[in-house]
Amino acid sequence: MSGGSDDDAALETGNDQPAPVSTPALNSTPDGAVGAQEPSILTNQGSDDAPNVQRLSISTNKDSRTDQSVPLQQLILDVTRNPKFSAEEKRAKVQQLYKKSIDNLIKPEKLETEEGEQPSFHDEKNKILGCKHYKRSCKVQCSECQKFYTCRHCHNAAESHQFNREKTTSMLCMKCMTKQPVGPNCKNPECGARMARYYCGHCRFFDDEKDRDIYHCIHCGICRRGKQEDFFHCKQCGTCVNKDIQAEHKCFSGSMDSNCPACGEYMFTSTKPVMFMPCGHCIHTKCYRKYIRHNYTCPICRKSLGNMTAMFDRIQSVLNEHTMPPEFRDIVAKILCNDCEQYSTAPFHFMYHKCGNCGSFNTQVLSKSKRETESQQADADDE
Repeated sequence: MSGGSDDDAALETGNDQPAPVSTPALNSTPDGAVGAQEPSILTNQGSDDAPNVQRLSISTNKDSRTDQSVPLQQLILDVTRNPKFSAEEKRAKVQQLYKKSIDNLIKPEKLETEEGEQPSFHDEKNKILGCKHYKRSCKVQCSECQKFYTCRHCHNAAESHQFNREKTTSMLCMKCMTKQPVGPNCKNPECGARMARYYCGHCRFFDDEKDRDIYHCIHCGICRRGKQEDFFHCKQCGTCVNKDIQAEHKCFSGSMDSNCPACGEYMFTSTKPVMFMPCGHCIHTKCYRKYIRHNYTCPICRKSLGNMTAMFDRIQSVLNEHTMPPEFRDIVAKILCNDCEQYSTAPFHFMYHKCGNCGSFNTQVLSKSKRETESQQADADDE
């Protein structure tokens, strides 16, 4: 941490002699006069608890007899202890030193750090550390690119490779900026801060959200949101399922090991809530709510997403009022029902076709043909 600040240091004096200050020093010239010099490159060292008073210095001129920078305090002491100067001359020379030091004041430069080695905030206004995804007081280091990121999502959005949490061994405490092995607390004895309310040593995962329940599933191999006692791990589906739907849960092998059919995001490790549709396929809960505004079938298997009895009754009423033109009345359609997965035939219509097996209108037309008359059917039987 930087021990200095960007603000100009205040100049304070005691009763007899000036107090130590953090203003730039001025070097002596060969003739004993004091002059302004070119600034030198400086380093800034200190700690949060006891910042060191820096001696920002001014380098010597080319004609100086020494290359060593002289602190301002030493120059003032030399003037006040010189018996050749009267009290009035000493006051004038000290004021001159102060004036020249302020005129040549150099603000300490912030130490350049590697990419990612600065604090990041979940809420910068309230100084809550973290990122837009999580609240936490540390960053984790990617084993491949060696860069520090607040979470894997931030890393994956910025880099061309994926963040491997299992290979992560180092973290950076954002409170004291100390690099150290991954753990729940900062190992710096002067800091010792807790990195987050929840820490998982398997996933190297931190979350400081106060009202969020999280548990680690050994079968999934990752951390899940919620209370562990409210979920069971379905081995066929390969994921955790809420016990509230355990009775009607339809197992679908690898249902979570896929992308959301609406937004395309991989669902198994997604941070967004995921739900099971009645058919057994998965989708983000938020995506589902948007999807059913305009659709009533699963985007994957096309099965109905609920009890469609009332809707199918309305469809039948519409079909009864809209008869087909005469030239289409002899046409029949071979259909496949998306709900019961059975084949059947139905009178051809421009809008809907009713399944002859379960009565669903959630069907698709496979082919069309003219209805055979009784004489044509009799001739076919004779042949």
